[in-house]
Amino acid sequence: MSSSAVLLPGRPLALPASRRTQLLWLPPALSLLLWVASLATTNVENLPVGGLIPRFPLTYWAGLAIVVVSAISLTQSATLRHRHLLAHLGVLLAMLYATAPALEDAPHYTYTYKHIAISQYIELYGSVDKTIDIYHRWPGFFSLSAWFSQISGLLDPTSYAAWAEIYFTSLDALVVWAAVHAFTRSTRTAWQATLLFTVTNWIGQDYYSPQAFGYLLMLGVLLACMIALRADPGPFGRWVERLVVRVFRVRAEQRRTLVPAAPRGTVSRVLVLVVLLDAVLAATHQLTPYVLLLQMTALVLAGYFRPWWVSVAAGAATLGYLVPNYDFVVNTFGILTSADPLANATTKNADGVPVPGVALISHLALASLLVCFLGCFIGLVRRARRGLVGDAVMIGALAFSPILTLAAQNYGGEARLRVFLYALPWLCCGLTWLWSPEGEARRGLQLLLPTGITVGLTVCFVAFFLGREDINQLTPQEVGAAAYLFDPATVQPGAVVALMAPNFPARYGPLYFRLARADLPALSYDDFGQRHLVFPSDSDVAAAAAIIKDQNANGGYLVFSQGQEAWARDYQLYAPFGLKAFEGRVAQSPLFKLVYDQPTARIYELNP
Repeated sequence: MSSSAVLLPGRPLALPASRRTQLLWLPPALSLLLWVASLATTNVENLPVGGLIPRFPLTYWAGLAIVVVSAISLTQSATLRHRHLLAHLGVLLAMLYATAPALEDAPHYTYTYKHIAISQYIELYGSVDKTIDIYHRWPGFFSLSAWFSQISGLLDPTSYAAWAEIYFTSLDALVVWAAVHAFTRSTRTAWQATLLFTVTNWIGQDYYSPQAFGYLLMLGVLLACMIALRADPGPFGRWVERLVVRVFRVRAEQRRTLVPAAPRGTVSRVLVLVVLLDAVLAATHQLTPYVLLLQMTALVLAGYFRPWWVSVAAGAATLGYLVPNYDFVVNTFGILTSADPLANATTKNADGVPVPGVALISHLALASLLVCFLGCFIGLVRRARRGLVGDAVMIGALAFSPILTLAAQNYGGEARLRVFLYALPWLCCGLTWLWSPEGEARRGLQLLLPTGITVGLTVCFVAFFLGREDINQLTPQEVGAAAYLFDPATVQPGAVVALMAPNFPARYGPLYFRLARADLPALSYDDFGQRHLVFPSDSDVAAAAAIIKDQNANGGYLVFSQGQEAWARDYQLYAPFGLKAFEGRVAQSPLFKLVYDQPTARIYELNP
């Protein structure tokens, strides 16, 4: 008998199971086509406030909505289909993290270029120089990048740095899936947590940076521990669980079966792997190994990770690397920023006062952060009240222990963002328990909560991650201007480079250290920001020349660029069009001459 559906009187037509399965490929395929079509029609020149958001055609939003809602439905279906879920995840990753590099001709973020410069330095000189800056003292990522450039033949990291975000975030998502699955033994929870992680990782630290590499190493260490070092809680862990039982009035505690104990040889190999990964991490990033140490120590003290000395070994690797660099860190940055956690939790204020659109984007990002922490906490309570107290305690320790870093450091005003980043995989796991405390499927009206939260978090992600592309974007001409300034054939040591606003790659190329060593001092826009500049006069230009001459410099340069203009507009550093008007006056003045002229970047040299 044919397997095709038969239409009987009074009965609806039902598609065969194989046909229904084939239709599951339709949403990601359609979203992919819509995304590609949107790339062809999106103009990235002179982006307005809101970055790419006003420029996206309806095809982008339609494709994003289709793949997000379809992915949520698949994670809640009775039968999980991994190939279809993986296809959805891949398309979603591309639409969120590959859009900017696909549209732009140069890696975005100005701070990407200082990392490229350090890798180029190692390529050029074959070593590091600890007297230059802190990056040469934590060179793990840069040495790896220089090695990759050599073996791949891509000697300029600029050629591949733009794709670092999609690369690292894709690997992070796979490790998050494996880690959540190893912990919960729930495939459904793993897929839901990975989906949430993908649409909430708006911090933007997966770019070409030591943080991106260090974050992946951290997740790898925790995954290894969850697979081979899991154990029943010790005395302290049992005390914490009893406390949770009393506080949240758990009626019937369940002791869930853990992953079967690994053979002794496997445990030994995993321990060696954990220590090695932690040693590489200690030489890669200044903050991540300490957050990892906090998370591991919390679980070791509770007895969830054994043997106990695994955290001691990790601590020895982390602190051992700090010892020879301690004096440099103390004298340059200091170990403790403040003993006030609330002060450390404040975000670094942007230069200037943001326009309403930029302020709204910041509020949406903060809302996303609060939803994740609050939703995770409620999810943990629901998980505990179902009797799975150990699960709630473990995920709670991983998600909330990074907050302890606020007791000592503000990390340049980014501390609360880093806390969110380190807690994010476990926040997403706890968040899934908000609507599904035991990892059960949801259907019908039950889908409203997970769909609403996921769509809302996606909106916040797009607003912050792609809505700031007007200041994140850089053009090849701006990168060329930075290369001009660090070329000894064009700019002599001792010259002054004056930036009219933030947002220019002021450290670029293998000779970037000339600026780091103050051989090429730079003036900031602060020297000009107090001037009105709406109707600039010759006196304003003369004041700029005088500021440069006061540095006893060997020449001086004024830099105007698209990125600086966007920042000045978004944060109202000058009156509207004031910076443009000032550049026009500089161009007419005999005090300066134009030495680099491109549509998105100009450099004016002070005449002798």
